[in-house]
Amino acid sequence: MDYVLGQRIRRRRERVYRPRQTYLSLSEEECIRKLRLTRQAVTDICHLLADELGTDAQCPYAFPVAVKVTAALHFYASGSFQHPLSSIGGISQSAISSAVHAVTSGLVRHAGEYIKFPVTPDNQERAKQAFCVKYGFPGVLGVIDCTHVQLRAPSEIALVYINCKGTYSINVQVICNAYSKITHVFGNYPGSSHDSFILANSTIPAIFEGNPPLDAWLLGDNGYPLKTWLMTPYLMPATIREMQFNRKHTQTRGVIERTFSILKMRFRCLDRSGGTLQYSPQKVAAFFVACCVLHNISINQGCVVDIDEEILEDLRRRDGELHVPMPLNPNAPAAARERRAYLTEELLYRL
Repeated sequence: MDYVLGQRIRRRRERVYRPRQTYLSLSEEECIRKLRLTRQAVTDICHLLADELGTDAQCPYAFPVAVKVTAALHFYASGSFQHPLSSIGGISQSAISSAVHAVTSGLVRHAGEYIKFPVTPDNQERAKQAFCVKYGFPGVLGVIDCTHVQLRAPSEIALVYINCKGTYSINVQVICNAYSKITHVFGNYPGSSHDSFILANSTIPAIFEGNPPLDAWLLGDNGYPLKTWLMTPYLMPATIREMQFNRKHTQTRGVIERTFSILKMRFRCLDRSGGTLQYSPQKVAAFFVACCVLHNISINQGCVVDIDEEILEDLRRRDGELHVPMPLNPNAPAAARERRAYLTEELLYRL
């Protein structure tokens, strides 16, 4: 018996560790190209998620925080499936999956620290000044729109996730400021939901219609109804002033389209060119929020990604194909029409 046990002990192999690549082995240029963030930004993310992703003392084989963050950022940036990603980080597919979900959950928990709608007077004044200086449009707190993220057919009530192009998606509401920083995300509804329906069921109306109501407004396209706090373009402009208002409105509202394009170009997991996400709608919404957090972190760090204008234009076109305008409603509230008319006059004198 002792001889047999000795043979087994001798035949036991030592544990072999495969090399694990992290962002620390990448140059600054490689880090931006592969992870879409600077090394300093990735370091800040590792510090931010250190408590959630820290190595378990009872498990000496757990992956370090840098390995998990690098694997998750590879997934966000490339949009590739997890199996080919396992060769990049030197870890298995199951470990990649665990890392992606752990990092996503951690970023979602910290979303409130990086995605903040301006509710204090000082923040509101800074937001309005930024739009006024950059685009010449007064009183704007943000630009609102929705974008679709494609996913596989859900196992339950799949029909409600079919959008107007016949694909499965979720429809996510986003507000950004004049510098493309995201200040609001709401991704609780399927692709068949209209933009105006999502807005009505979000917290935004309660913020603007409080007591007292905010002396500011959002800009939205013709997928939204005209309100005192939501300025939309004239559907059938009849005068030079109304045409000029629409021109300035379109120029200012372009910041949200550019934000969507940059977000999806930087994080290919959100765009269908990276492949349809094989996850539940709740997980896909979490991925979107996590990428919005990373987008805002990159803006805070001053990270600039090379922008291919042809790709941006293609992304805008595909998003536009999913846009469903509101039906023509000449009976908009009188107060909203008066406010828009006042803005039309004010913009005329600014030109």
